[in-house]
Amino acid sequence: MKIGLGMAALGRPGYINLQRNTHLTSRTIEGMQQQANAVIDELFQQCLEINKSTPAESDGGKIVPWLDCARSYGLSEKFVGEYLRENNVRPEDVYVSSKWGYTYVADWKVELGEREPHEVKDHSLENFMKQVQETDSHIGPYLNLYQVHSATFDSGILTNTQVHEALHKCRVEKGWKLGLSMSGPNQDEIIREALKINVGDEQSTTATPSTTKQK
Repeated sequence: MKIGLGMAALGRPGYINLQRNTHLTSRTIEGMQQQANAVIDELFQQCLEINKSTPAESDGGKIVPWLDCARSYGLSEKFVGEYLRENNVRPEDVYVSSKWGYTYVADWKVELGEREPHEVKDHSLENFMKQVQETDSHIGPYLNLYQVHSATFDSGILTNTQVHEALHKCRVEKGWKLGLSMSGPNQDEIIREALKINVGDEQSTTATPSTTKQK
């Protein structure tokens, strides 16, 4: 069993703006990292306390902290990777997931000009190859699940065989599980289509709507 923490609002300064100053007194990189560390500390402490109070023979098993990142969540992968290494957390004692497909482009600014995006979506092979290397450099030894971020029919990810092959190679070489999050009103259709994808006579991707968006 896992207790999860999404790093979106902790990895970049402008993800949520409603009453944000109440909880984040500093939006500098250093301030955000300190806040992220404090919240991750609390997650690990809560899991520890639950495990201490639960009999070892319980059917629920050990509670494991789950940290969910994305390339578009600012410096979330960097924050998580540094926290885990500095605290000597073993890979088997934490579950880490991340997502590729969006690029954070706000340059650590809270507010941008009209129609200026904080993130840009790109499910191309070139972007995958770039982002998988970035993810690997920050959290590679800890990563359990790597997901396509916000899969849609329009993004082309469901029919791009080059990306499918690259994802399959990633799974084989790195041992990461693969998944996807969805956006849009037809998410059931996206899941069914994704489950049809096979590379090397193997189902390549497990549909994992862990960060489902409605747009």
